[in-house]
Amino acid sequence: MKQDKKFLKELPERLEMALEILSNCELCPRKCHVNRLKSDKGFCKTGRNAVVSSYGPHFGEEKVLVGRFGSGTIFFTHCNMACVFCQNYDISQLGKGNEVSAQELADIMLELQGTGCHNIKIL
Repeated sequence: MKQDKKFLKELPERLEMALEILSNCELCPRKCHVNRLKSDKGFCKTGRNAVVSSYGPHFGEEKVLVGRFGSGTIFFTHCNMACVFCQNYDISQLGKGNEVSAQELADIMLELQGTGCHNIKIL
């Protein structure tokens, strides 16, 4: 409970820091320095909001990770790694998906939690 209060107190400062990073993006090693707050796009082709290709319970991992109800997996598109032999190329590279706000992404995570997923896994 004490940890929750500390987190909530720090939340506005953490949000400000995150937005500052997005204004001169250095989130990945490519360091494009685009202003993602204005939806400028660098190598990853992602602006202010994430683009979700799909999400749902995933059972393709070890039993200890998926449990009875699956691992809550969120697949993003526009991966900045751009691996030539990516097994998820159609998901991670082609930009097929829906742009989601931070609130919508949080709602997706809560929906996965509500279905009984034991964790949230972002790919």
